[in-house]
Amino acid sequence: MPYNFKQSIERIQSILKDIKNRKIDPAKKIDSVKSLYNFKESESSYYAKSLQTAFNQLKANSLKLAELAQLDINNTEKIRRISDLIYELKINDISKLEEDIEKVSLLYSQLSLPKEKPIEKASFKLSYIPEDVKPDVSADLRELEKCFANECFRSAIIICGRLLETALHRRYYEETGQDLLEKSPGVGLGSIIAKLKEKNINIDPAIMQQIHLVNEVRVFSVHRKKEAFYPTKTQTHAMVLYTLDVLEKIFKK
Repeated sequence: MPYNFKQSIERIQSILKDIKNRKIDPAKKIDSVKSLYNFKESESSYYAKSLQTAFNQLKANSLKLAELAQLDINNTEKIRRISDLIYELKINDISKLEEDIEKVSLLYSQLSLPKEKPIEKASFKLSYIPEDVKPDVSADLRELEKCFANECFRSAIIICGRLLETALHRRYYEETGQDLLEKSPGVGLGSIIAKLKEKNINIDPAIMQQIHLVNEVRVFSVHRKKEAFYPTKTQTHAMVLYTLDVLEKIFKK
């Protein structure tokens, strides 16, 4: 919960930095027709909407900070000051907004927060990898470790999806003798699952639930939404463990 608030702050700061660098005025009235063919107008529209969405998310997440007063009574005054600042925020004055967000960030950094359960240095390995896919899977696992260690969590989740695609491609080939990569290059995880069902290739329902969960998070991370998804270290670690568990079960069949 508090980590979502921190991400909201960082998201607004990132958007404000882009707005200043691109000399965009988010308070300027956007011509919706002109924005369809004029790049500058379209860019202004995009950043204005992004800022409004991030602003709304910050306000929504700030309401949950009250829970931190129960963790430490000394948080109470700082939470009140954060709430007052957010209540007074205006998005039509970029310089003032940037200054006030910095104050919010400073106050937030002074709060006592619940400690995340420490995750030891991750080593994502499998006990068995079939020889025919070993080079690709091993390369992806090494890349996954690097992404996780460097806190590139969205990238790590994307690799999880790719690993699952590799495992299911192989399963499809084992059962049908047909290589999906030749017939349907670029086929995604959801399509592979559909093709497995078409051929009545059964996979344990529990494994399918895990696959669907990882895929949903991957899709949410990759595809453009109103608000970008920034998974935490704990969330990413859970997704990786789900993925490795699925791979172990499929490869050992």
